[in-house]
Amino acid sequence: MKSYNHETGSFTGKGGIEIFFQKWIADKARAAVILVHGVGEHSGRYDNLIKAFADKKISVFAIDHRGHGKSDGKRGHIDSFMDYVYDLKLFLEFIKEENKGLPVILFGHSMGGVIATKYAMTYPDDLSMLVISSPGYTPAFKVPAWKTSVASFFSSRISTLSFPNGLIVSDLSHDQDTITAYNNDPLVHNKVTARWAVEFMRAGQECISNAGSIKKPLLVFHGKEDHICDYKAAEQFYNDASSAVKKLFVFEGLYHETMNETPAERDKVLSDVTGWILKNIDSLPAAAKKAVPAAKKAPVKKAAAKPAAKKAPVKKAAAKPAAKKAPVKKAAAKPAVKKAPVKKAAAKPAAKKAPVKKAAVKPAAKKAPVKKAAAKPAVKKAPVKKAAVKKTVKKK
Repeated sequence: MKSYNHETGSFTGKGGIEIFFQKWIADKARAAVILVHGVGEHSGRYDNLIKAFADKKISVFAIDHRGHGKSDGKRGHIDSFMDYVYDLKLFLEFIKEENKGLPVILFGHSMGGVIATKYAMTYPDDLSMLVISSPGYTPAFKVPAWKTSVASFFSSRISTLSFPNGLIVSDLSHDQDTITAYNNDPLVHNKVTARWAVEFMRAGQECISNAGSIKKPLLVFHGKEDHICDYKAAEQFYNDASSAVKKLFVFEGLYHETMNETPAERDKVLSDVTGWILKNIDSLPAAAKKAVPAAKKAPVKKAAAKPAAKKAPVKKAAAKPAAKKAPVKKAAAKPAVKKAPVKKAAAKPAAKKAPVKKAAVKPAAKKAPVKKAAAKPAVKKAPVKKAAVKKTVKKK
């Protein structure tokens, strides 16, 4: 794609699952968009959005969720909804390191809107903006009670039991080319598991209930004729969010994938969405644009200070054996009559003093591992980056 340097690769996600990623890197980028796709699809279905960013110096980064697209894992299955969030966290750390100082825009569609919202609630300091497209907080149709009961029953017994996700493809868009491409896409699937269904419904409700915790600049947009996800739930989330800067677009007559609607309609959607994003990138204070790197520095310094605070107790512990020397002498003084034995007995405690000192030394030796333990989070990031880089080379 013009204006972009495209790269692909993979990294190891939570539980050893291999996660596929893509990068569309802009020259002299002014922001980084992290794209989070929906259920049953993959990161390769967002050409319209990526083209809209292409001439605006916005780099785009995306993963295929576990069990989706080119990533490993059982199709449509998760053990916990937070597995999606933890995979995204690993990827985001890698991307932030490569794009220091750039605003990070988390952009989630449908199920990806729920993932992005949960991420923003869990790691608010990782992003500068939150953009949500047709979020799946609540379905636009009534789910029969028996289906919910069945899913709950099997979730705790046969969690990987698969069944169709019930999505009607014609509800995605009015654009027939979009529907045809979706039906013919070998990376698209329609499977979910019992555990996924339970976890997804719970996560959507948690997003609505905790909307007030969202404080970052927020954009929510939705098609009013969406038959898959309820636009009213998106409105409720928007109204309850605490963001000082926020905007809601509800597009009349549009279906679930507003960015993949007929050309005239999608152009309007993309113009509104990218226009709002660019306006708010420019309005961010300089300090806010560098908030992510700055946030990292403080924890590093604090972590380094903690071991220093523990040195005092080490010295006191070393002083305690010295205080016990007096009782040793008194004990030696009692059998004063037995001169020879007393001397030998005194010699034995003296020999034991060396081990006592060594015991005092051992805690000090353990301090080195403590420092290394504090450093482990930083060490773990390196393997993720290296794995991603290696895989990038292989994918090319």
